[in-house]
Amino acid sequence: MKLRALALPLLLIYPLYGGVMYAKQRTILFPAASSEHHALSVELPVGARPVELPASFGTVRAVYWPAPGSVENHPTILYLHGNFERIENSFAAMPPLVRAGVSVLQLEYPGYGGADGDPSYAQLSEAANLAYDWLAQESGADPQRIVVMGYSIGGGVAGELTRQRTPRALILLSTYTSLEDIAHRYLLPGFLLRYPYDTLARVREFPGPVYVEHGRRDRIIPFALGQRLGAASKRADFVALDRAHEIDRGLFAERIPAWLVAQGLLDRPSSELEEHRDARNSE
Repeated sequence: MKLRALALPLLLIYPLYGGVMYAKQRTILFPAASSEHHALSVELPVGARPVELPASFGTVRAVYWPAPGSVENHPTILYLHGNFERIENSFAAMPPLVRAGVSVLQLEYPGYGGADGDPSYAQLSEAANLAYDWLAQESGADPQRIVVMGYSIGGGVAGELTRQRTPRALILLSTYTSLEDIAHRYLLPGFLLRYPYDTLARVREFPGPVYVEHGRRDRIIPFALGQRLGAASKRADFVALDRAHEIDRGLFAERIPAWLVAQGLLDRPSSELEEHRDARNSE
C-alpha cells in the first residue's frame, strides 16, 4: 500500500516535470539569452574588429582577431563559447593565442549580448555555418587551416558544424558526449530534446585531429563524458586536468598553440609560447 501511495503522486508529477523541462529547455541551456536586440555595446580590444553577417533571422555578430604577419602556416580558430558567457567574457584570454600566430573568430550566439535572433538549434547552426564560410571565403585566412573550438555547450555546436563543414581540426573543452546523456542524468528521455547534439558521434565521424580537454573535478559535465570523447577517435588527444569546469590560463597561451604545432597547423612555437613556458617553470 505504501508503494502504491508513493507511485501515484510520482506518476502524476513526472509528466509535469518533463513538460516544464521541455518548455523551458532553451532558457535552461542558454540562460544568458535575451529578447532585447541592440548594437554591440562593449569596447573591442586593440587588434580586434567586429564582423556582421546577414542571416535569415537578422545579423550574425562576431569578433575577429587576425594574427600578425602573413597567414601562411597560420591557423584560424572559430571559437564557440559556453552558455553563461558572451563574447566579451573571453576577450582577455585571446591575446596570447593571437600573439602565438593563431587568428580567432569569436562567434556570438543569436540572442546573446543584444545580437539578433534567439539560440534555437536552427539559428545556432546557421550562425556557425555563416561564420565558418566567412572565414573560408572572405577573411583572408587560409581555408585549409580552419579549426573549430567549442567550450561546454559550445562543444556541441562545434561538433554539429562538422556535419556540414570540414574544418582541419576540432577542439572540445569541457564538453558532453551528447545532450541526451545529460538529460538522462536528470531522469529525462532523449525524445524531449530540441537540441540533438551528439558530440560523441561527431568525433567518431570526424576524419581530422581532435583535441579534448576535461577537468577531473567538473561537476557540471562529468569527467567520464570527456574521457569517452577522447577515446572516440584514433586521432584524438585527451588531456585530463585537475580542475573543475573552468578554463585555465595555460590553455590559450601554451597547450593549444603547442598542439597546433604538433599537428602541423602552426609553423613553429612562437616567442609568446616560449615566454609562457619559462614563466610557468619559474613559478
